[in-house]
Amino acid sequence: MPALSAPLTRFDARVEAATSLSIAVLHAQDGLDNAAARLRDAHRRLAQAETQSAFELVRLRLVTDRQRRVDDRLLDAIATQLEVLEDIATARDEAEQDLLDLLAEAEQQHSTATAAATAAPVAARGR
Repeated sequence: MPALSAPLTRFDARVEAATSLSIAVLHAQDGLDNAAARLRDAHRRLAQAETQSAFELVRLRLVTDRQRRVDDRLLDAIATQLEVLEDIATARDEAEQDLLDLLAEAEQQHSTATAAATAAPVAARGR
């Protein structure tokens, strides 16, 4: 799979560090352990939500950029698009929080494992 040309989310580097896999490999790989699979799925959901929110923001700009008379029809179209954008932003925020929770858990486990691995040789030398 070719390398991704742009980050999918602002948390890509943290996801890569937590899984020791590039984002491209993470999304392409099957047979991941449960923690990595949960991180991959949460990352996918966030990337999709961010893409959708960017798309709906463009749609809002298109509605407001048209040179047309400001009337009830235009105001209704703007209000409708704002509601759509608000719903999508809420879903994106929830997806982001889910990913952050999983990242915190994975980073804590990684930190604990690193500390244990560092302590083991030191304890062995002290004997």
